[in-house]
Amino acid sequence: MDKKEKNLNKLKPLFWEHEWNSVKKNLNSPFVIARVLEMGNPEQFKILVSVVGDDKIIKFLQESGDRLLSRKSLNFWRIYYEKKAKKRA
Repeated sequence: MDKKEKNLNKLKPLFWEHEWNSVKKNLNSPFVIARVLEMGNPEQFKILVSVVGDDKIIKFLQESGDRLLSRKSLNFWRIYYEKKAKKRA
């Protein structure tokens, strides 16, 4: 098992009720992104970012976040990415 596969397997506990191979094929899906943002720990979040990228997560927050995340999580991640954007500027 290579390092990338080992890291991806750290996301597996978040998807206990789904077929893992199906989840791995759909890491860019709004469902997967929402689950990691809502329930993941910092390490799992970093793994998601390494796979899908910040831009995809920001797009998710703009397009689907209000439907798929709790209000608390949505506010947290919006603030997180606003602060991150300000640091780059």
